Amino acid sequence: MRASKQITPEPIGKRIGRLRVERGWTQQALSQRLAVSRVAISHMEMDLTIPSERTITLLAGIFKMNPHDLVEGTTYPQAKAEKLPLITCSYTSIERDLAVLENDLSWLNRLENTTGWVQYADQVKERWQWAFAEWINSDLEPQEREQVQQAQQRLQVVCNSRSNP
Repeated sequence: MRASKQITPEPIGKRIGRLRVERGWTQQALSQRLAVSRVAISHMEMDLTIPSERTITLLAGIFKMNPHDLVEGTTYPQAKAEKLPLITCSYTSIERDLAVLENDLSWLNRLENTTGWVQYADQVKERWQWAFAEWINSDLEPQEREQVQQAQQRLQVVCNSRSNP
C-alpha cells in the first residue's frame, strides 16, 4: 500500500507576501494601495490575522486576479472563501484615466480638419496637465510610471504637432 502524498496548503499570508514581492512592492506600497497600515500588511503576511472577505477581494483586484484564485490552495478558511465574489475590479484608477485620455486623443484626431482644432487641443492638453503633475509626484509602480510618461508624450505629440487648418 502506497502512502498518498498530502499537499500542504500555502499559508494565505505567505501567498500575499509572495505576490507583493513578485511585483516589487514594499509592505508600505501595498498598504497604500489597500488603504490599511503597513503593520496590518505585516500581520497578514505573518498569518497573525486572517484577512476579511472584503480585504481578500480588494487584494485580488490589486493583484489582478479573481478572489477564488487568490485563496485557492491556501489556508484561507473555506467558510470565508465561500462568501467571496467570483470576480472583482482589477484595474487601477490610473489605468482607467489613461483609457479616458486615449478616448480624448482619439476624439481630437477625428476633429483634425475642423476649424478651431487648436483650441480643442489646448483644452484637452489643459485638462490633462493636472493629472500628469499629480501622477508624477505619486508612488507609482515602474510599469505605471512608464505608461504615464508614454501617455504624456503622446498628448504632447498630438496637441503640439498640428497647426490650425
